[in-house]
Amino acid sequence: MSLLEGTQISSMQTEPIDNLYLALIQCFAIILCGYIAGRFDVISKSEANGLNTFVGTFALPSLIFMSLAKLDFSLVNWKFLLAVLIAKSCVFFIVLGVSLVIKRRTNPGCAALFAIFTTQSNDFAIGYPMIDALYGVTHPEYAAYLYLMAPISLAILNPIGFVLLEIGKRYEEDNRSYMNMIYSIVKGIVLNPILLMTVFGILGNLTFSHVVPSVISTVLDVFGNAFSATALFLLGLMMVGKVHKLKGTALVIPGILISVKLLVLPLVIRESIILINAGINSTDTQNLSTYGFLYGTIPTAPALFIFTLRYNIEIDLIASSMVACTFLSAPLMFVSAKLIDAVSSGMTPKNYTHQLNVFSFDVSIASAIVCIWLIICFVGFGRQKYKCVTHKCTLFIVIAQLATAVGVIIWTKLESHNSGSVLWYIQFTLITVGVYASRVWTMGIAATLLYLSSRSLEFVKNVQKWFFPIGWGIPLVIVIIMCCVISPKEPDPAFINPNFQLGRTQAAISMVILIFCFIVTMGCLVLQQMYQRRQASTSYSSLANNIEASNDDSVERRVVDVEDLASDSRTPIIGCEFANGCPNGVCRGNSNDIDDCDLLVDLENERNDLQSLRHLVFVILLLCSMFIGITISIGTLIMEKLTGVYAELTFLDVALNFGQSLIAFAIFGLDAGLGKLGCWLRRMCRKWRAGKELQLPAEDALSPEVKAIRDQFNRCHLDECRTRIAMCRRRMLKLYKNVFTGTELVNWLLNAGVAETREEAVHYGRSLLESRVLQHVDGIEHFSDQNILYTFNA
Repeated sequence: MSLLEGTQISSMQTEPIDNLYLALIQCFAIILCGYIAGRFDVISKSEANGLNTFVGTFALPSLIFMSLAKLDFSLVNWKFLLAVLIAKSCVFFIVLGVSLVIKRRTNPGCAALFAIFTTQSNDFAIGYPMIDALYGVTHPEYAAYLYLMAPISLAILNPIGFVLLEIGKRYEEDNRSYMNMIYSIVKGIVLNPILLMTVFGILGNLTFSHVVPSVISTVLDVFGNAFSATALFLLGLMMVGKVHKLKGTALVIPGILISVKLLVLPLVIRESIILINAGINSTDTQNLSTYGFLYGTIPTAPALFIFTLRYNIEIDLIASSMVACTFLSAPLMFVSAKLIDAVSSGMTPKNYTHQLNVFSFDVSIASAIVCIWLIICFVGFGRQKYKCVTHKCTLFIVIAQLATAVGVIIWTKLESHNSGSVLWYIQFTLITVGVYASRVWTMGIAATLLYLSSRSLEFVKNVQKWFFPIGWGIPLVIVIIMCCVISPKEPDPAFINPNFQLGRTQAAISMVILIFCFIVTMGCLVLQQMYQRRQASTSYSSLANNIEASNDDSVERRVVDVEDLASDSRTPIIGCEFANGCPNGVCRGNSNDIDDCDLLVDLENERNDLQSLRHLVFVILLLCSMFIGITISIGTLIMEKLTGVYAELTFLDVALNFGQSLIAFAIFGLDAGLGKLGCWLRRMCRKWRAGKELQLPAEDALSPEVKAIRDQFNRCHLDECRTRIAMCRRRMLKLYKNVFTGTELVNWLLNAGVAETREEAVHYGRSLLESRVLQHVDGIEHFSDQNILYTFNA
């Protein structure tokens, strides 16, 4: 090999990552510019609609036509496209089926949107720069594949979603005939500019022999070149006002959808390519599987938001999910590409093993510290949360994680020749029992949440008596059998992993356990959501019947009637944004109202605080960890050599598996109910925030105008305004009582005729805050027309 050839190869190995890094900066810088322009009203909504029309009708179709018309189809790997079709179809129909089971009595169009969200990628605005930067030199045809993979969603899967969307629309429009529905679907597909230009591009390729005449290319190239920057800028514009929608229970469904889109879809595409053996040889198949994994990490296309606007379904949920998905995809794409490039550039098994050991040790040290803190929180501080049925299962997961952390710390210090020693068996038992037990106890949490929704608390307590022998006994028996039957041997350096110290046999056992736990946990969550929706529907029907009966009997409704209705935890509370009411019928006020430490708290009520939402989020995150574990187990069984995707999944599995306690700490470790320590922490936080508290003018310093506004509002509008907009809300897993947003108060002032413009309403609200009629929940923000929580002082 000549020196020049060596230099070219070295350049090819280092240049893609540099290009990818620059491409990421380019894409998200333009998105940020679009967001800033929309946030500060530099571009109005009507102007943004014009940009959307230009991108969807002119720029993108022109780019697709030119790309397909120039593509040499003899270089296209059709087996690869078939593998992508199979993978996307599997994810599409699974998400669609699960969503229909959960939402079968509501609009089926919602299930269709969820399925489209998890399979339709932003192939051209974000995907093309990423793929071209990484594969532009080594595999230039990979970027062109994007134009052939887009019709998989546009022409095959999305029409199925459109049918369900039209069916849902027909439920709301009883006069809409089946013929009109079919005509609307066919018209929408045939007149879709993207799909239309895809067909024309293929026909043009056959007609012009992939050499487009200058007369056509001169015009279309200009439109195509304008696509990238305009589409990214438009994506930033569409993000304005969507970020604040991610709060409370609204975090659950977006979290699931994003996990499926960014974790499940890439892995399914990769495994599909490997199983079909899409390449001409093993090396080509491996390259295509890597490319398929990267393709799956591309975020959801913004075109989906147009569907939500057209059918008026889940607009806020889809918009906020798209924003989060777009920004979460950036680090995932970059880390994936970097690890893939590192392995292809010659990462040795020895170097890989060293990095994995260091990473496992760091995660385990942090996990052990967090586990000790969580055990103290659950058992000590006078709260005894371990007596609660949900926290009991969480505590056992923490104990299992502590055992795993200790075992991994020992494993990282063992030499390879110590296999079979007493210390080796100790660490193997701690790691394996801890990992398996944490998976089984995850099923326990999911089953507990299901039984709490469908049965009584006493039934749950009786059933949990069987959880202990199952949660600890089964993992221990499995490990004892493995130790007696399988002899430890020298591990393969390319596949060394604390989870698979007995090689492929242990990987197979782990795969069976994980698949079983995953299916049972997912099934329990699906059934739990169904029961909750059924209870909510029953409660609303009961409430409506009570009101109707009262009207028929001409009985005057009194406040006490509403209180009686609200006393049942299964009945929706008036003035509360939660369909089933606040947990235990009690909402926490903001920290400025009272000092919790000066109150006598009933310990029994604290123990019965189930924190179902927190445990639901916890189980969903553990499901993601299980899925990664299943994938790495399958990879260990079928992989013959170290690849970049396998290396990335190994590190991700270590982080999510050995770091389950870190997830628990983020959800439960900073809980306010920590007894005297919690009171001390809250006092310290208040002192720290005291320097940041908003300084309001004294009573004597208030202007006559502000005093007049205060007196007028208290006398004429306070009671009505509080009734209309103040309610119980959840923000970042914390409940607030009788709060409202600045935007809601501004809207009410406009509707009530108190103010004529939003600027005048904001001035009115600032006067109310300065005169202490209302305040920010944390006392650090002045009044503004934003999604910030305030509460009335009176």
